[in-house]
Amino acid sequence: MIEIISNINMDSLKYYLSIDVLESCGYGNYMLDLSDENSSIYQSKSEFVFLFLDIDEFSGNFDEFLELVEKFLQKSHKILILNTVSFYPKQIDTFLYQTLQKELEYNKKILQLRNKYKNILIFDFYNLSKNNEIYDLKYWYLARIKFNKDFFEKAAKEIELLINTYKYGSKKVLVLDMDNTLWGGVVGEEEIKLSNDGIGKIYLDFQKNIKKLKDLGVLLAICSKNNYEDGIKGLNHPSSVLKENDFIIKKINWNHKADNIREIAKELNLGLDSFVFIDDNPVERESVKQILPEVTVPEFPKEIYYLNDWFLDVVKKYFAKITLTKEDVLKQKQYENNLKRKQLEKNITYEEFLKSLEIKLDFYIDDDRFIERYAQMTQKTNQFNLTTKRYTAHDIKNFIFSDNYTVIAVNYKDKFGDEGITALVILEEKKDKVIIDTFLMSCRILKRDVEKEIINKIIEMFGNKDIIGLYYPTKKNGQVKDLYTNFGFEKIDENTFLRRANGKKSN
Repeated sequence: MIEIISNINMDSLKYYLSIDVLESCGYGNYMLDLSDENSSIYQSKSEFVFLFLDIDEFSGNFDEFLELVEKFLQKSHKILILNTVSFYPKQIDTFLYQTLQKELEYNKKILQLRNKYKNILIFDFYNLSKNNEIYDLKYWYLARIKFNKDFFEKAAKEIELLINTYKYGSKKVLVLDMDNTLWGGVVGEEEIKLSNDGIGKIYLDFQKNIKKLKDLGVLLAICSKNNYEDGIKGLNHPSSVLKENDFIIKKINWNHKADNIREIAKELNLGLDSFVFIDDNPVERESVKQILPEVTVPEFPKEIYYLNDWFLDVVKKYFAKITLTKEDVLKQKQYENNLKRKQLEKNITYEEFLKSLEIKLDFYIDDDRFIERYAQMTQKTNQFNLTTKRYTAHDIKNFIFSDNYTVIAVNYKDKFGDEGITALVILEEKKDKVIIDTFLMSCRILKRDVEKEIINKIIEMFGNKDIIGLYYPTKKNGQVKDLYTNFGFEKIDENTFLRRANGKKSN
């Protein structure tokens, strides 16, 4: 549920949002609402508040406005969505650029606020206003409605995408075809189009954009019907921005593409719903859609000239990020290390394998340095996740600074590399018991006995109390249904498991 407040009439927005909108006070009361902790935006049941500031109609002190916003961020449990500001494009400014200077100054302060707090999201009105004819002067003077239907439709989509990204995260893997997708033409049969001129420039820019996406922590994979040697030649082309080592897995063969994508998912130990598949061939796209409905398969642009604009929309829709963590930046290296571990595991016994890894675990207790990572894990982790509760960064911050909760995070290292923070436990503390609200681990460290060390850590910290473990079954977390009984917990019912204080057995 979302609540909308503004200094102009933004009521029309609610007709374009698919999420429930809570009726707010009339427009213009936003300053009072922000300053009064008894106002509806503090007290209502809405999870999000969209505060739209029309800078043309704003006559107050901007720093004082931001101070009220900051107070709301400190005092409220809600997530605030605040817009970047943009003046009406036609100003009595000639070539003095005074309005531009103000816009840049104000927006810099807004972004600084965003970097300071975990419970604020930014709606980029500045960008939207510069690229669209969004104003309606007739209705502005008749009803104080400044924007047209096109704006409200775009704004609603942007807000919903922002909220969904914040709550659920984004896709993890981009799988790409090669011929007429990464370059023009068919490698091995003709000179491919990949250059700084003409059609080749389109594909060159496309590869540059894909490379930027990889730098944001998205895994890249190849799924192409071709001879392997020819496909590799394409990646070794002098103009190719993307090289062999940019792709975590390369399936270049004549197998069905759906089978190849299944194999990629299995090798990475990721769900198919984490994948986006791009292919210029409509038959191949339809085949993957039919066989693997969990995989996202966007339509390819009919005119190749629009390839990069189309791709930027794909990135925004499926790979958008609110924050960028250390784990995101190192994502490919971490998965490459995991593939090396799997190769090692094939050649020795399981016990020898674990010993050879030289595992080192670091436990972080109520450490607020990595809040974004903790939230990201609750939103993305499904397989080893006993309760599958989703939390925002603001939720995690509240847990960390609460007297009734303890947050334990685990950083995993071994001889192949540092996997970063890959396990999380959230404990609710009561007088004589501790409830394991959340227990999750990244798929990258499964089957390494990390869960055993985590249980031992919980017992070390709270062994003098009853420890209650919860398990809520989903379609994906069946592998952990016996976790608590395997570690000596009593099964109370289908969802509840108990380890009594000091390990005492029930009579």
